Amino acid sequence: MRNTKIRLLLMSLIISAFALHYQSMSAKTLNDIDTNYLIKPVIVYAVDGDTIKIRLKERNTSVRLTGIDCYETSANNHIKYQRNQGLTDDEIILRGYKAKEELIKILRRHKDIYLEITGVDHYSRLVGIFYYKDSKGNYVSINKEMMNTGYCPMYIYKGKS
Repeated sequence: MRNTKIRLLLMSLIISAFALHYQSMSAKTLNDIDTNYLIKPVIVYAVDGDTIKIRLKERNTSVRLTGIDCYETSANNHIKYQRNQGLTDDEIILRGYKAKEELIKILRRHKDIYLEITGVDHYSRLVGIFYYKDSKGNYVSINKEMMNTGYCPMYIYKGKS
């Protein structure tokens, strides 16, 4: 129990440093990314349209994609927020599965995936931006591509209130 608390504290400190760096980059273009802050994760699988399971230090860890909130793939507590858009639960879940399929397609199409960790969410998951390099060597945001699918509206986490 004590080791877990120490690990969480250390991880929070590291993530805070990444988050500060990310905030300072807000005016930069994708091609101006400081590659010193990118890691090349081992992708395990797509949990859903806005969460990817990666292998990190000998264990699987979920990373939430910053800035998007895809439709849900099951009837859970979050689905009630998406009902406000006038969709039925079945329509929400169908869109959730389509979002997951789109993410899987992107991950399969691109061999080299990179991750910039930007923080930790209110569920203590890592949060970040995933990238791949296009044919010209430019970094392309997977997060933005997912938002452009129409299955993942923009989401700005406002913190705990």
